[in-house]
Amino acid sequence: MAEELIGYPDDHLSFDFPTVYWKAWDVDATFIPGQFLPEGSRGLLWAALTIVYYGDKVVLADIEGRGLCIPSGKIDPGETVDQAAEREVHEETGVRLDPERRRLIGCYRMVVRGNEKVRYCPVFVAEAIGFEPIPEGSESRGIFLAAIEDLSDLYFTWDELMAAVFDLAERERQSMLPSGIPFSDLLDAGE
Repeated sequence: MAEELIGYPDDHLSFDFPTVYWKAWDVDATFIPGQFLPEGSRGLLWAALTIVYYGDKVVLADIEGRGLCIPSGKIDPGETVDQAAEREVHEETGVRLDPERRRLIGCYRMVVRGNEKVRYCPVFVAEAIGFEPIPEGSESRGIFLAAIEDLSDLYFTWDELMAAVFDLAERERQSMLPSGIPFSDLLDAGE
């Protein structure tokens, strides 16, 4: 899913996501939504991030020195963004993803203050289909299943950009992972 994902023209910077300053990385960050990476991201992909759902909960990793956050990490040389996302999710949470229920929803565009270097970080929405022990040597201290409405209080850093990206992710989850039949409807069917 790497090179074939690139497709937006460089002028696809007219979007409704705010730009915020992330002090931890000394960058101005925004988000470019879509199922393709921006054309200008070629050679500038830095890390893959995945918003993993288990039912209606978001799987968060407890990363030493950071706290609760979605699984994320640098893209290794020769690795596709899809491979990096899958690897980071497993390394930080022990989660196995449903390969049919993973979708790129866009990417963060970060501009480093001072030198104006641009980095892009693809963001996926995915469904967890199973949990395994977190691999030995992981920087993760464990996982936490968070309700959507609790994310702003739990996440290691929260701002209007994070809120907007998680709102988009929740809409994508609902379209990609439709909910089942309510239990009450099953009971009514037998009458």
